[in-house]
Amino acid sequence: MTTPNYDEKPWIKMPVSELITPKAGSLCKSPAYWAVTPDDCVLFFKTYNSPQCNSIKEIVERIRPNLEIRFIEFAFVPHNCSDFVA
Repeated sequence: MTTPNYDEKPWIKMPVSELITPKAGSLCKSPAYWAVTPDDCVLFFKTYNSPQCNSIKEIVERIRPNLEIRFIEFAFVPHNCSDFVA
């Protein structure tokens, strides 16, 4: 099995430091376990509506077995209305 290249589409990477900083217009997701890349970023698949996180640690470990799993109590995710349109 090859390791995905998280620097290419369809992945969006966001630094953890940015994720935990409150911002106007953001959605707050809490609490959750997040897949964290070696360069200290969390992952979203295609849009900000699809974070690679879950409230159950074992689920994140299963879907992202090669990454660090980190508990983040409050995460502030950008809100883009087009992420919710089919």
